Amino acid sequence: METLDLFIHNNHLSDPDDLDALIEVADLTRQLIGERAYTDINRLIVYTVSVGFFEAFSWIMAILQEEFGAAEGCRLEDFSCGIGRAIPNYNVFIDRLQVDLNVLDNDVKAIPDENGEIQSFFNIFTYRTMYENIFFVSAENFDTKDNDYIQYMLLFSKHKAIQNSID
Repeated sequence: METLDLFIHNNHLSDPDDLDALIEVADLTRQLIGERAYTDINRLIVYTVSVGFFEAFSWIMAILQEEFGAAEGCRLEDFSCGIGRAIPNYNVFIDRLQVDLNVLDNDVKAIPDENGEIQSFFNIFTYRTMYENIFFVSAENFDTKDNDYIQYMLLFSKHKAIQNSID
């Protein structure tokens, strides 16, 4: 989306006290929600997290919670946002979301190889955040070739349901 690209290129979010920049990110978030632009919402979230603009990230999360928490008329379907395999400033990220580190849900997903044998598996942990409709997911991948990693994501659900969707 051209508007998102322009915003990312020209924003002033590095100053967490710049109210005009935060209002601009709020307006953009609402526009993306209205357009149901899930890919761009994901890009905006990943961008703010990757560069450490946590005040803007908090505003985006609050707006998404407001949308998902609406009793009637939520314009979005449940979706997930892949954060990646590393979160810069992980502790700040966890603090901003106020993640409850008591596991809410744990699941295991096996990944077979072309012969149907288990090649790897994900140990998926889902955690509550301060937002009723937003969940933090940590998926630990273990495989037979020692290419282990952790994949992080956020889940957004209007039904406050937990849906593990690791691809």
